[in-house]
Amino acid sequence: MSVRLAVTATITLLLAACASSIENVQRETARSIGGDVLPDKVVVKNLDRGVTSVKWDAETSKGRYACSADDMMRRVLCVKSPATAPTP
Repeated sequence: MSVRLAVTATITLLLAACASSIENVQRETARSIGGDVLPDKVVVKNLDRGVTSVKWDAETSKGRYACSADDMMRRVLCVKSPATAPTP
C-alpha cells in the first residue's frame, strides 16, 4: 500500500468517525425530530456505525425514535417508535 493511499484512508476514517460522534448524533437527532428537543437531552443508544451508514436509537422527551443517516451524518431520518401498550 502506498503512503499516499494509507494517508487518504486514514483521513477518510477519521472524518467518518468525527461525523458520527455522540455530540453530532445528538444534534442531528434533535434537528430531525424538531420542536423543542434539545441535543443535550437526547439519549443515544445502540449506535451502529457501518461503512456507509449510521443507525441508532434515541430517547427524548417526545418519545423513542429509530434513526439512521449516511456515514457523514447527512440525510438523518428519525422515525418515532410506536408506544408500547401497558401490560395488564
